[in-house]
This record gives sequence, C-alpha cells and structure tokens, in this order.
Amino acid sequence: MVVNLPLVLKLLAPAIFWVGIVGFIPAVFAFWHQQSDEGLSFAAMSVCALVTANILRLAGRHARVALTIRDLFVFTVSLWILTALIAALPISMLLPDINYTGAVFETASALSTTGATAIDGLDDRPLSVLLWRSILQFVGGIGFVVIGVAVLPSFLLGGLNLFKTESTSFDGQAKLTPHIKTMALALLFWYLGTAVVCTGCYIISGLDWFLALNAALCTVATGGMMPLDASMNDLPPAVHYFAIFFMVLGSLPFLALLSTVSGRVGTLFRDEQVRGFIKIIAVLTAVLTASLIFYNGYDLERAFRVSLFNVVSILSTTGFALEDFTLWNPFATYIFLIILAVGGCSGSTSGGIKVFRLQICFAMFKTQLIKSIHPHQVLEPHFNGQQLTSELIRAVVTYLVAYVLMLLVSSCIATLLGLNITDAFTATMTSLSNVGPAMGSQLGPSANFADISGALHLLFAFDMIVGRLEIVPVLLCLTRFFWRL
Repeated sequence: MVVNLPLVLKLLAPAIFWVGIVGFIPAVFAFWHQQSDEGLSFAAMSVCALVTANILRLAGRHARVALTIRDLFVFTVSLWILTALIAALPISMLLPDINYTGAVFETASALSTTGATAIDGLDDRPLSVLLWRSILQFVGGIGFVVIGVAVLPSFLLGGLNLFKTESTSFDGQAKLTPHIKTMALALLFWYLGTAVVCTGCYIISGLDWFLALNAALCTVATGGMMPLDASMNDLPPAVHYFAIFFMVLGSLPFLALLSTVSGRVGTLFRDEQVRGFIKIIAVLTAVLTASLIFYNGYDLERAFRVSLFNVVSILSTTGFALEDFTLWNPFATYIFLIILAVGGCSGSTSGGIKVFRLQICFAMFKTQLIKSIHPHQVLEPHFNGQQLTSELIRAVVTYLVAYVLMLLVSSCIATLLGLNITDAFTATMTSLSNVGPAMGSQLGPSANFADISGALHLLFAFDMIVGRLEIVPVLLCLTRFFWRL
C-alpha cells in the first residue's frame, strides 16, 4: 500500500480527540451564562468528535509504525478538512439562517485564519458561537502540528517533516533548539503569551473583557474574524494602534522572534525577509497616507492610522476592516489589489505567497538581467547572504505555479457558479492567500460571504484550506502519481 491509511487513522485519533476537548470550552461558557441550548449543541459536537476519535483509534489499532512523507501529507490534509467539518456542527445547529455549507465555510475560514464570514448580524449572535470562531482562529494560527508536537507523543514520529506538511516554507535550518518537541513548546508558549498581552492591551484601550479576548485571539492569529459587524470601525484609535503592533508581530518569523527575546539580539533584523516586509509596510503607508490627504482631504493622523492599519491588515492577511479602502480613490484600490496576495514572512501565522518567495524571484530576476549583459560573468542569486540552492529555487517556482494554477481554475469555477469576474477572481485570491476581504462589487471589504450559494461556500472553504497548507500538499494528494508506487 502506497499510503499507510491505518496509521493515518491512528494519528488522526488523538488530534480529533483534542478537537472534542476544546469544544467543551464554549459549551462550559454557554452553560455558565445559562444558555443551555448553546451548551448542549457544543457538547454534542464534542461528543461527536470524541466518538469519531475512538472509531479512528480502533480502525488504526493494528497499523504498522512505518511513517512516510506521503502518510504525513494525507494526515495533515485529512486533519484540517475533518476538523472543519466537525467544528461546523454547532454553528449550523444554533444559527437557523446558516446551513451546513455556510457553517463549513465559517469554520474553514476561522481555522485557516482567513477571516471571511458567512454570518450576517454578528452583534446579535450567541456569544458562544463568537467565542468558538475565535478559538478556531487561534488554533489554526499556530497550526495543529505545532500543538500536536508539543503535547502529543505520537506526533513525534514525523519530526521536522511534519512541520513541512503544514507549511512548505518552514525553515528546518532555523531550529531554535535541537529538539523538535522543545521548539514546539517554545513556539506554543510564545503564542499563548502574546495572546495574553494583547488581551490586556485591548482592555486598557477600553474594550470589555469578552471583546478584548476575542479580538486578541483574532489578532495574534492574524485571523481577523472580529465578533462585531463593524469589525475595527467605531473602536478607539488606541485599539487600532495595538492591533497594528500585534498584527506585525504575528507576521514575523516565530523562530527569529524567539531567538531575539532569548538573547540573540539582532537576529530578527538580520533576516532579509523581515527587513523587506517592514520596508513594504513603510513605503505603502507613506504613499497611501499622501493619497488620502491630497485626494480625500483626511487629516494627517487619520490618514496615517487608517493607511498603516489597512496595509498591515492586508499584508499580514488578518483582514480586519477599518473603512472601505475600495472607496478611497482609484490609486489606493490598485495598491491593495496588488498586495492582496503578498502575505507576511515565512514561519509566521500569516498566509499569502510570503515575502521571501518574492525576494527570491527578484534575486533571480536581477541576476538574469546582469547575465544578459555579461553572459560570461559568474553570478548566482543570493538570499540572506547565502547562495540559493537549486532545491529552494525549484520549491519556490513549484509553489508559484501551483498558486497561479489554483487561482485560475478556482476563479473559473466561481464564475460558472454565478459570480462576476472581479468577485470570482478577488474572492479566490483572498481565499488562497487567507486574507479575508475580496475587492469585487458584491464581495467588497465592507461586505461578507453570506449571500453566495452553498457550492461557492464549499469552493472557497476548500481554497482557504489549500492556501493555509500552502497548496502543494493538497495538490499532491489529488494527483495519480501520489497514490502509485
């Protein structure tokens, strides 16, 4: 057998078990607030997850322990899809206007930290549902694999290869510690600590504890699914500035951040992608601030704040809404369309193509231009002070080809399902890049995905999971040669 399916089922069992355990958090919250219907719905989902985990355990109890990279790819893809399907149950049960496909869209968006929503009237929805969305974002931001390696011994079978099944941009050479479990625990503690600090910052900015907690879980995960219809609109400017700081923090490489705080000062800013990411933010904020002052008549502080906020929100793939940037001016709309797919740094919670891939492409482009003039000059592209290996170049090219292929095919299907070209293209791009807001006439930054069909919900849910797993692992599982010897 090419893929050891019994072993995959055995690995899925403890993961789904913990999904069920986490599901009791909103159940307890609902019971505490005397919302028994809500509590029972979440408890039912948790029981369903626990029963599923037990069935998977029994099905894989005789599996031979000989893990391959194919097994890991199937495991990771199956885990994300199965979790989205199970997590959607209480949403479809508690919200009568949301069918199951809409609920799957919602959970896929939360888990992939895309931030798009299919729910209208968030201000009047059950608090337990809003909390569940935030929890799913928080879990999806760090990734199941990091949590699994940190707390579940069975996940250690895959080592660093398991990290690469969730992110093909994971840098195995950048290990902070020689032990993969220790590294995962360090990442997890940093992530939790950041959420706690962010919650405190939002509270001192004037938010109540529930809104502050949910906003913090959305922010550090760069998820963007605020429990408010207005998202970040109508909140104090201090909240906006704190959100900017923590969105940037969530977009930086976790391992470089840990190296910096552990005493290796300067590690973070020696990273070429970090410098590039900060430069992009600075330049775009400056030009957009100027455009808002001269074209729209904004005062300096407001122009700077909303420009910086939206640039960081889109680049970090958080997708918080603060004003509708498509209504500012044509230049601003064009800028945001260009950066919709860029993303943050590798090894962070942000999605998108990632800055380092674009820098590698530019390095190859620059080298080729020079060689066109000096064909006999010995010159090779470099990144972070090191010559690019053929393996890394192939990986970057493979990802970019896969991204374009998925974008074209999925947007084509979206047009067949009824969307206009602009909505189909930008909604597919924002789903694959895990950004959130599209830029069409129907699905703009101030709109949501509530009114599209169930087929489109499933299509974009699939795109979001594909984008979160950086496309290649999912596409591999859909090819014939993957299932052949």
